[in-house]
Amino acid sequence: MLISLLCPTRNRQKSLNDLIESILNTVSDINNIELLIKQDEDCLYLLDSKYTFIRPFIGKKTDFLNCDYYNFLAKEARGDYLFSIGDDIRLKTKDWYLILQNKVEKYLIDKPDRIAYISVTERGSKAKHPCFPIITKEAFNKLGMYFHPQLLSWGADRCIYEVYSGIDRILHIPEIEIEHISYHDGKAEYDKTAQSMKERFFRDPSCHNLVSKNVVPKNIKMLNDYINNFQNI
Repeated sequence: MLISLLCPTRNRQKSLNDLIESILNTVSDINNIELLIKQDEDCLYLLDSKYTFIRPFIGKKTDFLNCDYYNFLAKEARGDYLFSIGDDIRLKTKDWYLILQNKVEKYLIDKPDRIAYISVTERGSKAKHPCFPIITKEAFNKLGMYFHPQLLSWGADRCIYEVYSGIDRILHIPEIEIEHISYHDGKAEYDKTAQSMKERFFRDPSCHNLVSKNVVPKNIKMLNDYINNFQNI
């Protein structure tokens, strides 16, 4: 078993270090984890070579968080489960990866296609949908994306939740807790990275509504057809 944590990062070396510490504090066997990080070539961090579970990638800075960072990292991931996080996420539950494996494999026992979306407890979140979902590698491979690539920043978490809700393949694991250190609730500074996220969203604040209307139904149909055909093989 291997779990791939997907983490874009920019201008947040300390925050990334705190994320790494939270991983080390909650994982008994680090061989079960890989942390994939995507950095911009104009903003590189020094990474301690002793952290062999970290796989760094470098590219040109782009505005497309979901396409050029999350989807890029998902393609490179080797894990059975892919977990979209940020450098401002902290893992809180001891041996969360073992809980994840146990719960997901039980859920998939009668689902040979292994298409699944998993949510965990996000401390303090007021969102109506998970902000940091987990999906199976099979789900990524079949859908061809982690998040909708046309969305620049915010809104992608909602749209992908709608997809997996539409095929009734959502598993919630409340025992696993994470914390988002965000400026939204006063836990973090409203830094340049946060400002950029907000600015990109408000270039076209209705973009995710258009994806929900025009793209999500096609995703749902494709996955439903695949699941039904898989069961009839």
